[in-house]
Amino acid sequence: MSRSKKLSLEDLRKVAIKTQLPEAFGIDIVELGEDFVTASLTVDSRHLRPGNIMNGGVSLVLIETVGSFSSYLFLDSEHQNAFGIQVSANHLSIARPGDVLFAKSSPVHIGRTTQIWDVNITNQHQKLVSSGRITMLVTDLPGK
Repeated sequence: MSRSKKLSLEDLRKVAIKTQLPEAFGIDIVELGEDFVTASLTVDSRHLRPGNIMNGGVSLVLIETVGSFSSYLFLDSEHQNAFGIQVSANHLSIARPGDVLFAKSSPVHIGRTTQIWDVNITNQHQKLVSSGRITMLVTDLPGK
């Protein structure tokens, strides 16, 4: 399985336009490999639920974001787009304010019309916080 294009970390960061969800949530793409993407997020008041712990939905946002960036590596972005059609997660431990989370993708399936990515979210102590999977649907852009 090989990427459709060679991107640098800075190129991939430019895909997330300012004022979009990754920036608003404090998500930063920190690592890019041949077939994976790693993003970081520091838990703060934006991410909390009652009890001063991170809302589980934040993990789903991380999984969706990292899966979307990962699928972008394997697209012809001038002619194709991809979007999540199924996302799921198991929450295995609690994250609290100040925790630094790292969400790293790994490919399960890279096909012509679908991609499946596993995403593990760990904290700064390498403790697994959430484990998830996203299925991406690859579509042609209108008129292409």
